[in-house]
Parts: sequence; C-alpha cells; structure tokens
Amino acid sequence: MTRRRLFDPGTVPASFWRRSDVQVALARRDVAELFRRYLAEFTDCTQTQLALVTEHDRSDVSNWIRGTRHGQVSDINVLTRIAEGLCMPDEGRILMGLAPADALVSSVRDERELTRNSDAVTEQVRRRVDGSDSGSTRIAICGSRAPGTSSTVIDAAVRSLARLVMIRRLLVNHGPIGIGIEVITHIADHYQPPGLRGAVAIFGRRNVILDAEYVVVVGGGSGTQAEADIALSMGKKVLPLGASGGSAKAVYHQAFRSLRAAAWTHGEMRDSLARCAEIGDGATPDAVQQLTDDFVYSIEKLIDADEGEPA
Repeated sequence: MTRRRLFDPGTVPASFWRRSDVQVALARRDVAELFRRYLAEFTDCTQTQLALVTEHDRSDVSNWIRGTRHGQVSDINVLTRIAEGLCMPDEGRILMGLAPADALVSSVRDERELTRNSDAVTEQVRRRVDGSDSGSTRIAICGSRAPGTSSTVIDAAVRSLARLVMIRRLLVNHGPIGIGIEVITHIADHYQPPGLRGAVAIFGRRNVILDAEYVVVVGGGSGTQAEADIALSMGKKVLPLGASGGSAKAVYHQAFRSLRAAAWTHGEMRDSLARCAEIGDGATPDAVQQLTDDFVYSIEKLIDADEGEPA
C-alpha cells in the first residue's frame, strides 16, 4: 500500500483566495466555511492533513466542517495558525483582520526614523481634520457581516460601492475589519489601481467617521450602531442600506422615519433610501444588484448636489 502524499498548501493558486465565496468566509472569520471550500476545491487534501498544517486536532477540524462547533472564530492565535498553515496571502490575512505576513518587527528602523514617520502621520491627520487636504470627497464605510445581516445584499453592495469609489476617486475611511476593508480589497482585486499595495485602517469608532462627509452603513452589529449614533450626533450625512439588515436597517428606521435627518434630506433622497430599505426573500441576484446600484446612485447624486454638479 502506497502512502498518500501530504498536500502542500503552498501550491494553492492565488485565484482561490480571490474567489468571492472564500473572501466572504475570510471577512466573517468563518473557519468552518473556509475549510469546507478548501477541501471541496483541493480533493488531494484531507481533514487530517488540514488539521496537521493548521496545528489543530483532527476532531476540531471535523467538528467545524460538520457544524457541531461554531464556525466563526475570534481567537487571534487560532486565526494566525490557520493563515500560516494554509500559506494564506496577505490579502486574505487582511480580510481576517491579521497583519500582512511581511509586517515584521525587524522592518522597524531606528528611533529617528520612527520619529520622522510619526511626525508625517501627525501632519497628515492634521491636514485631514482642518480640511487643508479636502480636494477629494471623503466617505466612511461602516458595517460588518454580523448576525441578522444579508450576505447576498452585502456582496452586491461591496461591488457597487467599489465602482463608486473608483469612478469618483473617493477617499475612504474604514476600520481594520468589516465592509470598508472588503470594498478596498475588491478594488485591489478587480480594478488593480497602480500604487495600491495596502489599506490603512482607522482605529476608534469616532475616528472612523470624524472627517468623513458621508457615512455609509451596510449591515453591521452593535459597533456599527455606535458609529452611526456618533455620526448622527455630529450631524453627518448617514446613508444606511436598510436591505442589508442588521444595524443598517435599524439606523434607517431610527433616522429616516424621524426628523433627525430632515435638515439635509429631501423627498427624492428619502424615497430612494426607502426603496433600498427592503428586499423580498425570493429576489434574484440581478434584482439585488440593481437595488445596491440604485443605493449607490443616490449617494452619487447627493455628492453631485453638494458639490454643485449637474445631476
């Protein structure tokens, strides 16, 4: 009897990690779904081998795949072992909220360089806050694939928002994980703009929306709700995609069925957001994509109106 050859994760093509279903699993930190997709694609790999390279017991892997163990993982050490064991590229690591593999301590230079870099970042933040770099429109994209959200609508929204950001050359604020980083990753994968080698996340809910002119809310849980509440209290133009569920739906009902948003909204904008607040369970993929395209078009028209551009 011949011994089965050990599967080499290093042979996995980059195209696998760029599949939309795989990226969704990574963004949700859904290890169970990731392992299922992995084993279905690479039939030479077994559960035992997968356990070996990710430093887990085979029973752990089996329980994840069968659904008897909760699939979403938040333990950073577990995620790191999985990323390293599967030779995950940096774009996949970033989607899971991990640092790129080459972001090593050894890359840090001497104290003088650290001081220069710190001064540069401080100056960049100052320019953003006082408006002296306001040549481009800045939006904050908030949200996540929390329980109670619609993955189908969020997938379509990521595509629609990526096109808007590219076409209008918008500046984007986003946190280290969530829909914002998914949009930037989609841009990197599908548009491949020159010079885009990484995404700089902003930590702190208030910081994410502080200098943004528009706050887009897609899905999300309690953290997203907190960001939206801060944005509303600051008078920001908060734009929730209600059909994505989660906090976005709650924010829509909270803000647009009250007088809180009346200062800057008008009938057409309210009607547009209302049309994008619900979608039927049996909606086709084309219908879902049309809904998110309409949502993004309403954002673009609002930006045009604020800039004095023709609609």
